[in-house]
Amino acid sequence: MKLDIFKKTHHIDPNYQHLIKYGLIMWKSFWTPAKYQKNIEKQDAPYVVNRMGVKDSTVVKRCVLSISIVEDKVKSFWGTLFLDIPQVVVGEVGAILGGSEVVHAQSYRALAEALGLQEGFQNIMKEPVLKGRVNYLQKYLNTSDEDTHKSRTLKKLVLFTALVERASLFSQFYILMSYANSNRGLKTIASLQASTAAEELIHYAFGMELINIIKDQNKGIWDEAMERLVTKDLKAAHKSELALIDWIFERGVPDHLTKEEVINFLNFNFNTICTDLSITLAFPFDEELYESSNSWMMNSLRPSEPDFFVTPVGGYSSVKEDLTEEDIDDIFN
Repeated sequence: MKLDIFKKTHHIDPNYQHLIKYGLIMWKSFWTPAKYQKNIEKQDAPYVVNRMGVKDSTVVKRCVLSISIVEDKVKSFWGTLFLDIPQVVVGEVGAILGGSEVVHAQSYRALAEALGLQEGFQNIMKEPVLKGRVNYLQKYLNTSDEDTHKSRTLKKLVLFTALVERASLFSQFYILMSYANSNRGLKTIASLQASTAAEELIHYAFGMELINIIKDQNKGIWDEAMERLVTKDLKAAHKSELALIDWIFERGVPDHLTKEEVINFLNFNFNTICTDLSITLAFPFDEELYESSNSWMMNSLRPSEPDFFVTPVGGYSSVKEDLTEEDIDDIFN
């Protein structure tokens, strides 16, 4: 019998039960907004507001707004994915991922408030570069009457996974985490970025695995027209992200960073997307600069705690719950 991930089930299909690993990994990294809020309010926020110079405080605040607009306005995808792919395991993992998006949204809303950005957060769409970001991030919602259900779902999944989960966030994560990495404060904010970024990598990996399953089961669905569309949208997203970096650094680049390294890290992430989607599109990327200046960021996201991999105690589940180093490597490498 031909496999079809779009076939509705009322139980976990053994052919897809391996997908539950993404939910298990999310549970093992579970946290709530309260984990970081107290220290941000008592330490990091006063440091940004009262002690940082205009150049650095502008960079931090604009990065926070740039992340917040993604986490708060465009992240309702995973919780409803089962409506398009009615597999039980997709619904369960999607619900777990959707729950983490709520944590992200509330955490960055609280961070924006702690930094005194309530007005900026409420009027976020009035800034042209941020409005442009939302416009390209919502491309996954665009559909055509000519699309079949499967092609429409694949298109949405590709654009959401690529643009929202990877292209739009990691440059700001990088900038904010760079302060703690260079011993310039913001340790709690950096920890929040690391927790968020690690989970976005899990979301991205789950999306990519679903994409590959759909492409493998539906030969020809990834046709020239779809590749042209995705290529066009990736180019538009890259242009928008470059404009956003210009806006973030409008009052200057922090002394411990260079604009070149931030753009190089941006291009690294876009090239990763292109490679994972097998698209013949590339962005200017310096491997030596990545190793010397950028690699610390991605290296810091891979879990290292031994009990992250420990099998939970209990015998109630029919799904294998042990996670291996290979499972984690697939996501974080």
